[in-house]
Amino acid sequence: MSDTIVAVATPAGESALSLIRISGTLALSIMNSALSIPCPTPRHAYVRHYNSVENEILDQVVCIYYEIDKSFTGEEMIEISCHGNPIIVHHILSDIIERGTRLAEPGEFTKRAYLNEKIDLVQAESISELISAKNKILVNLAQKNLEGNLSSIIKNLQSNLITIQAKFEAFIDFPEDDIGKENHSETLSLVKEFQSYIFSLLEAYKKRETLDSHLKVLLVGAPNAGKSTLFNSLLGYDRTIVSDVAGTTRDYISKTLVLEKTNIELIDTAGLRSTNDSTESIGVKNTNELLSQAELIVLVIDASLPYPTFLKTNLKGLSSDAKIIIAENKSDLPKVVNKKDYTKNDGIIAISAKNKSGINNLTKRIEEVITHDCNISDLDFSINIRHQQIISKLNTQLIGVIDMIASKEDDIIIIQQIKQCLDSLGELTRPTDNEDMLDSLFKNFCIGK
Repeated sequence: MSDTIVAVATPAGESALSLIRISGTLALSIMNSALSIPCPTPRHAYVRHYNSVENEILDQVVCIYYEIDKSFTGEEMIEISCHGNPIIVHHILSDIIERGTRLAEPGEFTKRAYLNEKIDLVQAESISELISAKNKILVNLAQKNLEGNLSSIIKNLQSNLITIQAKFEAFIDFPEDDIGKENHSETLSLVKEFQSYIFSLLEAYKKRETLDSHLKVLLVGAPNAGKSTLFNSLLGYDRTIVSDVAGTTRDYISKTLVLEKTNIELIDTAGLRSTNDSTESIGVKNTNELLSQAELIVLVIDASLPYPTFLKTNLKGLSSDAKIIIAENKSDLPKVVNKKDYTKNDGIIAISAKNKSGINNLTKRIEEVITHDCNISDLDFSINIRHQQIISKLNTQLIGVIDMIASKEDDIIIIQQIKQCLDSLGELTRPTDNEDMLDSLFKNFCIGK
């Protein structure tokens, strides 16, 4: 890592400011030659003119120097904030490259931080996840991984597994004490407990996977119940055609909706009814197919009319654990519908899609119902797909250890299997001899990060 790298860390295009990052051995010389700061005080902000190699003032900038071992990368670093005109940014960046640096590869700053042991691989991944997180919960989980929550768990697991390994080594080193026979059952219990916890980490991945996906929320109801008006109200703008003519929506329309904690795929469907219109009947058929795929159904009812009896027929095929919220629409009109006719549900919310009343209550209830089974509030860390693959392999290895102990396999063979388990745990935070994997992981990062 003898090269000094440089990159723009802010998005391309016009902006108030742009941030340029430099990391490597040339950082100090650039502070001196381009910014006239021969002996910078670390983490002190300087306002200076940036002078090119031709001694032309390119911009007035703010620059900060970070000393070796105390910077993000572990190398000497400079961060230069200049005006966000792309012309200015281009000239400063080109001048820095002319001084002997090169453009950083995607994720190279974070990769250097990892290689210089400022962070482990779990923390490195969390930086990318923090930038790309699609909802508040994933942001919080990425922050917890960056703080080292998952890394601490892995370290504790390594310590516990080393303790188990030491017990088996004691069985071999002190055979005259005959400690193996009376302690193998106790050690077997320890390994089973360890394997059970590893399996729970796989369950945590399933929760994370749920948050990563766009959960389907289906707006269903009779024609003219107000589904499309509600769809537009939830989105905050008109996305679908709204008409007094029944059957306007002939096919489903979907749009991603970002809620406070998670994202959903909100789907407006054709009204459920019998129809002779061939096009509309295809839309009704599509609605019925989507009913079994949705994580949540919002049944939109026109509260100013009696409950449509044909809805019972259309909904009878749903599983007993289907999640359904009843949205009593047109609450601004006298209420006629009787809730005793409703199907089993997870809440009844009175709304007026037209007047946009009750929409916040409905949104809140949608989020409560759809995230209930995730038990996301108890997560203090995040398991991504790379972790899941390694942990799944580790789980299989541990089951092998349990079988070996139960079948009274030779302790030396058991120890070798435990060492493989330790190698797998090490792959999570600091894998060895896997440059291709590291290159693949970091190339998906932003340039400048």
